[in-house]
Amino acid sequence: LKQLKLYDPNCVVIIMTAYASTDSAIQALKFGAFDYLQKPFKVDELIATLKRGTEYRKASADRSAGSGLSAAKATEIEHRLIGQSAKARKLIQQIKKLSSVHTPVLLVGESGTGKGTVADVLHTTGGSPERPLVRIDCALSSAQSIRDGLLGLDGAGGSWVQQAGGGTLLLEHLHCLTAPVQKELVSVLRNNGHSFRLICTSDEDLEKLTDEGRFNDELFYRVAALPVALPPLRERLEDLPILIKHFTQAAANPHFDASLVEFSDDAMAQIRAYRWPGNLAELEQVVSKIVSTSEARVI
Repeated sequence: LKQLKLYDPNCVVIIMTAYASTDSAIQALKFGAFDYLQKPFKVDELIATLKRGTEYRKASADRSAGSGLSAAKATEIEHRLIGQSAKARKLIQQIKKLSSVHTPVLLVGESGTGKGTVADVLHTTGGSPERPLVRIDCALSSAQSIRDGLLGLDGAGGSWVQQAGGGTLLLEHLHCLTAPVQKELVSVLRNNGHSFRLICTSDEDLEKLTDEGRFNDELFYRVAALPVALPPLRERLEDLPILIKHFTQAAANPHFDASLVEFSDDAMAQIRAYRWPGNLAELEQVVSKIVSTSEARVI
């Protein structure tokens, strides 16, 4: 498999194995297998897997033919993912490369680092922005809604999966799924995972959880083909001035010209000294509250 991928990174490889529950199947996914079949298998299962493989290859070829990122989409990405620091620029460049890729993307970062915004940008600048973006928060959804909307019956996928067809399925806080649901989700992705773009987010290091046996290893390798780490605000303090300006302008309304508000050097020093555990979300909330309630032009 590794040799084939070196020769042709785009080749679709299906592994046949009698040991799908062991490390061999997991390693196959890790090294880029499209899917695997466990022996003994039914002919219908083989035909369905081959059909998904050929459809995926064709879709990949179609996307490659028009994969050049347009100037308009590049501008949209830079407009929405704000920052000039080295880490912000690295993130922006990653998203530009991933915008038209159908491979599952895993966004990892602390709460408030902008994972939801990045997911939305990937969807809107991807191949089918007119198609639905189905967003599921695994931390807030009830067990019954997860079963009905996500899992369905016998790995067929529920209503949320069907709605995402041709579009994007966003699973937020993936680490919050219980072990039984994680295992069933593997079957859903095997049967439906190539009919939509999959984006997952997590506040925790899923690779570490997998190594510790606290996250399903096959699910990890299905969702983590393209991991993207979002830096916390404390690691990109050079972006504070441009972020504060953006959040200040966002607080404006017809009766309030937020562009007139300025932050003094002392105020900026205090902002820089704070660790911002809530990251961008907390900064936006604080700036919005300050500029909308203060009667002073200089904060």
